[in-house]
Amino acid sequence: MNTQTLLNNVATSNVNEAIIVNAKEFLKALKFVAVATSKTSSRPTLQYVHIEINSESLTIEATDSHQLSQLKLLAKVNTKLVGKEFLIDGKFAKNLSKTPTKHGAELTIIPGFTKQNNPNGYVKIIDGNNEIFVDDNSQEAEFTRQQGFYPELDFLIPNQPKFEFETQKQELLPLLKELKKGVTKKENFDVHMEIQDNNKVVIGIDESIFRIEHENLVIGEKYLVDNNHGMNFEIDFNINFLIGLLQKCDNRETLKFSFSGTLRPFTFTRENGGIGLITPLRTFH
Repeated sequence: MNTQTLLNNVATSNVNEAIIVNAKEFLKALKFVAVATSKTSSRPTLQYVHIEINSESLTIEATDSHQLSQLKLLAKVNTKLVGKEFLIDGKFAKNLSKTPTKHGAELTIIPGFTKQNNPNGYVKIIDGNNEIFVDDNSQEAEFTRQQGFYPELDFLIPNQPKFEFETQKQELLPLLKELKKGVTKKENFDVHMEIQDNNKVVIGIDESIFRIEHENLVIGEKYLVDNNHGMNFEIDFNINFLIGLLQKCDNRETLKFSFSGTLRPFTFTRENGGIGLITPLRTFH
């Protein structure tokens, strides 16, 4: 990498107006969140990871309108940056986060802004080895300013679940990978999940049904079924989206799944921080 060439292409920025983060934790956060960036150009803003700057933390998030990922990370923030926000290209984020342990202890992040405090599309990242990485999306940033900035994702996350349970990635992911063999893109990679008899969580397609190992199952009182015989809840979703997000979680991590309705997005909350969201599929069973 030609560092000097990169620096020559970056707008002048004040290194004192920077963000300092733990390198490994930030890159692991990018890896988790970037999965949810859009793969198509129909909504170009959604091809980026969105970062909000808070006084002592960053909110890192992305969505393609079918899935969402969000994670909050501790950071040392210059007071001049508090309240601002900027974008990192999804492909840039994925590439940078492939090897989260090779970049030293800390990263210095220097986002660029216009005189009106809008992001100008330049983000410079200096790792612990003094290697410099530059994300230049200045043309896209201008388009984004014309269209309005990133959507407010907090409004999309349900906060009143009717059903919840906990499981581990290492228990759930193998089941999902096995089920994926039986679905196709034409079928939107559809799988079906049910909560049965006040105590069972099952997932499957047609005759391939697996019981999910879970704990701390919580069912809203008015959704309990009588005599432990019946179905409390069912939902269909794209298995590819859930696999993609789960693969970026730690293997032994406990995940809390929350559901607020058959046609409402469901979430999983990570034990180590972060939230994933999947929209349901409308089907006829």
